[in-house]
Amino acid sequence: MFLFFLAALVVGGAVAGSFSGMLGIGGSILLVPLQFYLLTELGYPPDIALKTAIATALFFTLPTSLSGAYNHSKRNSVLWQKALLMGVFGFLFSFVGAYIASLLNASYLSVIFGVVVLGASLKFTTSRNVNEDPDKMSSNPILYAVCGSVMGLLSGLTGIGGGLVLIPLVIFLVKMPLRQAIGTSSATIIFTSFGGVISYIINGIGVAGLPPYSLGYVNLVMWAALVIPGVILAAVGAKISHRINQKYVRGAFTVITFLVGIGMIIKGLLM
Repeated sequence: MFLFFLAALVVGGAVAGSFSGMLGIGGSILLVPLQFYLLTELGYPPDIALKTAIATALFFTLPTSLSGAYNHSKRNSVLWQKALLMGVFGFLFSFVGAYIASLLNASYLSVIFGVVVLGASLKFTTSRNVNEDPDKMSSNPILYAVCGSVMGLLSGLTGIGGGLVLIPLVIFLVKMPLRQAIGTSSATIIFTSFGGVISYIINGIGVAGLPPYSLGYVNLVMWAALVIPGVILAAVGAKISHRINQKYVRGAFTVITFLVGIGMIIKGLLM
């Protein structure tokens, strides 16, 4: 069972890392359900399993986002000034979101996760008016602060690094071109995931029944199994995103988020 557990984490980290670099979504969208399933199969209660999955997946996004942001930056796809502005607000609100999540039970968290994922997927699917002209992009700092705040709060609540929420926000609210939205999202996730991880560590200290080698709600063994293949494949994904038609990127984003969102909502309702 342990070998299956470890192999599933390694494969999951590789797949999540690929999509992290390619789509700028952080990878947590895949890793939260995967870890939740594995931990519940090992006998951990849903509350412990889901909060550990969220916190560990959020920690996973730190190095993978660094790798993805570096590779996107080399291709001039990261708008660093805007990423820093959104990142500051994302850090603060992610910390708050993680605190709120630590007070909720697994059924609510699962449904919230699914709704956020599904909503982003539907928004991406139904809207076709994507701006590809950088000159039409908004320079209003308030809009970027709003994007960072919303993304940070939902990131802390669900463990999603933020790209899943941020990419649709910056595309449709500030009219950021898709390629720059993906690269800038990767950079912004660094800040939001850091805020959420700190909060999950603090709020998980002293909680009974956590898996071995946990730092608060963050499990270091699962994180190590996920992050090594994840970092390597994040760099590969970032390179791929600049070589393929962006319609395929949007299509992959839509299909994956829709399926995961529906699955987590059903899971939460059945708890």
